[in-house]
Amino acid sequence: MKEKTQSVFMQMHNGTRTGEGSFNVALRDLFYKAGDQNRRKLVDAFPEFFGEEVPEFGLFKKS
Repeated sequence: MKEKTQSVFMQMHNGTRTGEGSFNVALRDLFYKAGDQNRRKLVDAFPEFFGEEVPEFGLFKKS
């Protein structure tokens, strides 16, 4: 069975990924400060950072 890999964001959130560049750190901080609609926009705009969904924050893949 294939194990699901955590997104860069969730790795940073959980503290398992450190030493990231200033852009990734700022993107993470912006996500924390954003409202729900803007969080969805960030996830949609940066899927390589957030993945397609962030279920821990109530953001699921659009069907």
